[in-house]
Amino acid sequence: MYICIRILIMAGRNKIYNEEEALDKAIKVFWEKGYENASSRDLQKSMGIGMGSFYLAYKGGKQELFIKSMNRFFSVYPTYALSMLKTVENPIEVLKQYYYVMADPEGSFGQFGCYFSNAIIQIADQELKDGAIGHITTIVDVFSAALLRAQEAGVIYPKIPQELWNVYLLNLWTGLNTTKFIEKDTTKLKAVIDFSLKVFE
Repeated sequence: MYICIRILIMAGRNKIYNEEEALDKAIKVFWEKGYENASSRDLQKSMGIGMGSFYLAYKGGKQELFIKSMNRFFSVYPTYALSMLKTVENPIEVLKQYYYVMADPEGSFGQFGCYFSNAIIQIADQELKDGAIGHITTIVDVFSAALLRAQEAGVIYPKIPQELWNVYLLNLWTGLNTTKFIEKDTTKLKAVIDFSLKVFE
């Protein structure tokens, strides 16, 4: 669903722009530069709007834009995998493919890291940190719920206590967010992912 916003630009003239497209452009800037290094001017230039229009559309400025960008990111990037995990019988392969994106040097995750993990580490603003934590926690909750259904169905036999699943999966994801910048061998990174998820098979 496309959301269009009408914004004032010059002497009473109006311009209509697509907010989802604008947020996608803002995500690219935040992702590549980081929240602190992304200036309002960088964002305005990428989004194709001037300063007045920017603050008319996002009265809370860069902070409000980043919150909306996180919501947009969550609605786009993990959606397909999370939908599959709600119905698939054995979630292990889906989880592997999800983690593999972090090991892909050509992809945005491989080049710039996890949008939410980066926010948690890099941003001082607690409200923004909490928003990122909320999104990544939601993702891990879906992972664990899929694993629990598979366990109850006798499809998998996890070797670690259920109360540790979320922490284990979260640690694997955030660990890869750093390790991929040190270890460049994609084969090794994928092998680590495979080995780490074997505890759930």
